[in-house]
Amino acid sequence: MTTRVALVTGGASGIGRETCLALAADDRQVAVADINAAGATETAELVRAAGGEAIAVTMDITDSDSVMQGHLQTVDELG
Repeated sequence: MTTRVALVTGGASGIGRETCLALAADDRQVAVADINAAGATETAELVRAAGGEAIAVTMDITDSDSVMQGHLQTVDELG
């Protein structure tokens, strides 16, 4: 079985954080993307504490270079 990867923008808090937790509970690896690096790290830690796999990705979705770097980081770390 292939593990599925989800990249969630706005994952540092609120609905984005809850989406990350729900996807992880559904056996998805999660890349928590947000301009708020500390919040993304916190969400990734919550996912891991619940038994999931997650990474924090600092990403500004208004900057195409930032989005590309976040995508490449996700592929490098999660596949």
